[in-house]
Amino acid sequence: MRTLIAFVVMIGLTATAAAGDCYAELDARHISYKRTSRPGIQYAVEITGMIGGVNLTSDDQQLVIDCSLAVSLDEAGKYIVALGLGKATFSSAYSRRNVRGTNHPSKHSFGLAIDVHTFSGPDVGTLRVDRDYEPGLGNEVDCVGSPLTQGGAVLKILQCQLVRSGLFYLVLSPDYDDAHHDHFHLEAKPWADRSALRSGLPAIH
Repeated sequence: MRTLIAFVVMIGLTATAAAGDCYAELDARHISYKRTSRPGIQYAVEITGMIGGVNLTSDDQQLVIDCSLAVSLDEAGKYIVALGLGKATFSSAYSRRNVRGTNHPSKHSFGLAIDVHTFSGPDVGTLRVDRDYEPGLGNEVDCVGSPLTQGGAVLKILQCQLVRSGLFYLVLSPDYDDAHHDHFHLEAKPWADRSALRSGLPAIH
């Protein structure tokens, strides 16, 4: 019995330490957030300011996600800002639902995924994934390929950078299937499953 109790306590301490490490990472990055609680999210945070230099907004919801995804988005902001983009819009960050056509909960249910629909910057205006992304470009050697438009080039370069960054487990775009025709789906692993900020493997896409 004592062994079992010690094991349970150890599990609890490990989970608490993992959460503390993730919150400490947010603090070190000077991300404006507050801790919150949502069913399904292990370490829920509400982002209350810009993240990674990007103003990430939605028409109908606050940005409530798992701490692990928040860290990935903050780091990924470097790529977005470098392309001259400072604003993005999202839907379905935290959303309790199943993966389409299955009985398996979507990672949105755990605050580990976000769908980003538009990116904006002063030099390129507003780029919409459903309108400006050019599907079918690139390969394993040349990820970008030959986009025909400036907007298409910006979105394809960004998609390639996000895939290869190691910050996300999944990066799904219109190239993946029709369900993703109008957004980039960005999905992070839980903080406890990450041995480093960046994986040595590209994201599944």
